[in-house]
Amino acid sequence: MNISMLKIIWAFIKRDIFHHASYRLSFVLQFFNIFPVVLMFFFLSGLVDQSLVSGPLTAYGGKYFPFVLIGIAFQNYLSLAMTNFSASIRDSQLSGTLETVLATPVSLPTFLIGSTAYSFICNSLRILVYVGFGAFFCEFAFSLIQIPVILVIIILTIAAFSSLGIFSASFILLFKKGDPVNWLFSVLSWLLGGVYYPVSILPGWLQKVAAMIPMTHSLEAFRLCLLGGCEVSQIAHHLWALLAWALIGLPVSFFCFRFALNRSRKLGTLGQY
Repeated sequence: MNISMLKIIWAFIKRDIFHHASYRLSFVLQFFNIFPVVLMFFFLSGLVDQSLVSGPLTAYGGKYFPFVLIGIAFQNYLSLAMTNFSASIRDSQLSGTLETVLATPVSLPTFLIGSTAYSFICNSLRILVYVGFGAFFCEFAFSLIQIPVILVIIILTIAAFSSLGIFSASFILLFKKGDPVNWLFSVLSWLLGGVYYPVSILPGWLQKVAAMIPMTHSLEAFRLCLLGGCEVSQIAHHLWALLAWALIGLPVSFFCFRFALNRSRKLGTLGQY
């Protein structure tokens, strides 16, 4: 990533900051919306019999509330990744700027990264808010030494989830509506990824399926690091899995997106929505 590309991405980020800041109420409410969700799961966790869940949750500190809090935070992250690229494309189509922007010297990766960078940064702040609430309500603490590892997990998570989001956006370019990639990975993630319950309680064959989903590795790495106090060596295989998703998934998704883009140009449907 060269300096020129970084400048262009920063220009995209500044554009989105000014745009969202102009809608002040909406900007503030997106963070206040976290409060009722946190309170709901806090009260719901009181219904969970700790004697039943203490075994599966031992590796994560033994408490359900911080476990599920991290789960819903990362589920929001996946939802953002799966919809953000498509939403960016659709907004550009609605405003009539998609073809104009893509006709400029801006490269395709720069356009996709720049169009979604603000949302990922903003959602990363939301995750920190979720973690802050967990620390306040459950009094779990983490060391400053863990911060670099947490940042690495978040960066790898963004890269892995983005590969799915870009692939999803390819379908939107071609078919406008109807996105099987978004549906499939969203369902698999909340069902098998360990969002609301540990993957360890699933049948053995479903655990093998779960191991192929990036959500599983993101949640396991983040929870074990933050709640279990594990060292990097103990979550290394989760980090490698996320890295593999990024290194393989991103080039494949960019290839698919470029194919969809060229196909839409050939059919003259690029500006349609």
